[in-house]
Amino acid sequence: MMGVKRYEKRVPVDAIQFEGMDPIHINEIISFVQVPVMMDFTGGLNLRVIKSQLDVLVVPVGDYIVKDVTGKQLIHMKQTAFDAEYTEVAKNE
Repeated sequence: MMGVKRYEKRVPVDAIQFEGMDPIHINEIISFVQVPVMMDFTGGLNLRVIKSQLDVLVVPVGDYIVKDVTGKQLIHMKQTAFDAEYTEVAKNE
């Protein structure tokens, strides 16, 4: 018998959560994104990930920077959206 079934999309991605201004954490982010970053204090603490002159991700504390499945495109995801879409898995080293 055919009918409506529920499916789940599983797409592995690498991501890092912006947790604040700790220098070690900022160095982890720089290593992850491989582009310049800067702090922005407009309306609270935000991390600006400078992908190009016209393409900047503004990431508030607690939100995520996600690399797409190709590992090349960086996107910003709010924590609630990230938590709804992704579950942490063991990383194969």
